[in-house]
Amino acid sequence: MIFDLSGCEEKIGYTFTDKMLLRNCFTHASYAYEHGEKDNELLEFFGDSIIEFVVTEYLYKNAAGDEGKLTKKRAEIVSKDPLLRAVKKLGLEDFVLLGRGQEKSSKQDEKLFSSIYEAIVAGIYLDGGLTEAKNFIRRTIIADYEQKESVANKVKPTNDSKNKFQEYVQKYKLGSISYQTLGRIGPDHSPEFRVAVLLNGIRVAEGKGGSKKAAEAVAAELALIKISKKAQAKPKNITIKRQGGKK
Repeated sequence: MIFDLSGCEEKIGYTFTDKMLLRNCFTHASYAYEHGEKDNELLEFFGDSIIEFVVTEYLYKNAAGDEGKLTKKRAEIVSKDPLLRAVKKLGLEDFVLLGRGQEKSSKQDEKLFSSIYEAIVAGIYLDGGLTEAKNFIRRTIIADYEQKESVANKVKPTNDSKNKFQEYVQKYKLGSISYQTLGRIGPDHSPEFRVAVLLNGIRVAEGKGGSKKAAEAVAAELALIKISKKAQAKPKNITIKRQGGKK
């Protein structure tokens, strides 16, 4: 299979000296088995440790909180979802080399694509060193985290935030709203709750606060901002897809 080296490097934002190492980053075990090549599983394993180190260093230097809070923040940054978002945002899914059997289910296998991010990090580290690997991590998952934190910090929810979001959803008949508690960190006297707001079972936004009620208000405010912006961009189509692809 022809692998578009230059196209892949352009999307990653790094030029590999070892071109075969780049290809190896995208070689799934199913493809390696069928074609007698080396798979990327060891790179994924190595990359996971590099990511955790870089993110830990970043939080140590830039984030406030005790060990428990920083551990939770790290887990949030290095979890499957941000890695998957980074791969999709860079447009790297089409470069993954998959075996014939794996191709059929690849679109549903989110872990497969989030693991590609780990392999890329290890590949950059081996090819160009820690500084280049740090640069890649910082401009992808750390930048994504900072953007989310910046938006959340600017939001000033009120006691009416949930009601306003409810009214908006009802006005445009967008579906049903629910809230999901994602976690709680910190001591009893100063807890921090994370809550997600879902529309038709699909996560729209997340909020943090000193109580579940406060976190829900932040999530509702962020969801209202997000959905109303989409409505302004496409005033004739503001429906939210339901699970299963239905509207």
